[in-house]
Amino acid sequence: MSLSRGSPDIDDAAQLIEPDADPDSGAGRRRSFRGLPPLSLPLTGVVVYAGIRLVSVAIIAFMLGHGRYRRRHWSLLQWIGSSDGRHYRDIAAHGYAYPPGQLAHASVFSWFPGYPAAIDALAWLPWITLVTASLIVTAAAGMAAAWGLTRLGLKLTGDARVSLLLVAIWAVAPGSTVLAMTYAEALFCALAVWALFALASGRWLTAGLLTLAAGTVRSTALALVLTISTAAAITVTRAVRTRQPFAAWWRPLAGTLLAPLGLLGYLGYVAVATHRLDGWFWVEKNSYHMVFDWGTSLLREARFTVLDTPSVAQVLLIAAIAAAVVLALWSLTERIPVYLHVYTVVVVILAVATSANWISSKPRFLLPAVLLALPVARLLAPLRTAVLVPLIGVLTVATTWFGLYLTVIQRWAP
Repeated sequence: MSLSRGSPDIDDAAQLIEPDADPDSGAGRRRSFRGLPPLSLPLTGVVVYAGIRLVSVAIIAFMLGHGRYRRRHWSLLQWIGSSDGRHYRDIAAHGYAYPPGQLAHASVFSWFPGYPAAIDALAWLPWITLVTASLIVTAAAGMAAAWGLTRLGLKLTGDARVSLLLVAIWAVAPGSTVLAMTYAEALFCALAVWALFALASGRWLTAGLLTLAAGTVRSTALALVLTISTAAAITVTRAVRTRQPFAAWWRPLAGTLLAPLGLLGYLGYVAVATHRLDGWFWVEKNSYHMVFDWGTSLLREARFTVLDTPSVAQVLLIAAIAAAVVLALWSLTERIPVYLHVYTVVVVILAVATSANWISSKPRFLLPAVLLALPVARLLAPLRTAVLVPLIGVLTVATTWFGLYLTVIQRWAP
């Protein structure tokens, strides 16, 4: 169903539009949907997400105490706060302390300030540590993302079952273990999902402000900026052709102008701090060898995986990335507004077309592409709940093991 036709917003999860009915015609019958609890649909989505995360964390706690994982001597709290989490907490505590010109210290600018700022906003309370504040922000942001994704799915499809499956599939995606760690992904996904929902609802200023905030969290906000620009260009062009007054279309222009300010503001800050116009890109290239190479290094890695003797981890990572590319192409068949396709495609391109030396992080970079799950959700929707629940459970176990294996056994950054 095309969003442009106007999908209904269903707040009662006990109701579902019949698959063959046109929800816009008013003639579609509604029937009881017994597979869902009697909660509002967004709250049900939050419960689904929280349940998956709790099961995933329980699996991790169990695995860390057994077998090869036990010999690594990792605690659950150590895993939750590992890798990028340490850098975010340091920034929350000390800010961006940096002597200009010293590359070793300039690496701190790789991490955007939005997530540390949210941590610091809570950590000033005497009984909340930085780790606790990080977990609160991550947990709250993940549930906010699930709430928004449920509403976005319903607006796009008018189908409560598909909307909940959209949340569940996103929650078990490869790389989803970082949604339980002190990483910025949950916060970025929450801002991105709500920005997309605001845009789909015609709330241009809200979408612009949320994108502005997302630009302080991750560079992937570029995808949101391009999405709003595309949607605004379509709207303004149509308004000009139909000679609508300026009062009818100034909001798309304002939203477009607001959207990039967070991202540009941080890039400008790094440029001033490093005395280089390309400061952030210089840090990424020289500290972490991250450059936009149009995917050539990833193609070399894929060639090695197929033709030589790769490790299990390399095979799994290439498979996950290839699946995301296939899903991106598949998602283009969905009858949703073109600007949402722009968002998904740009997120995938940003993830796969950068250096492959941090290939283990690419599933995490793909998490914001939430609509990759839409065609899969439609495919699974006809299955009975008695089949879907075990299936989601198996996927939860598989992707949890995948994330923990990369971090603890392979010692790769998630």
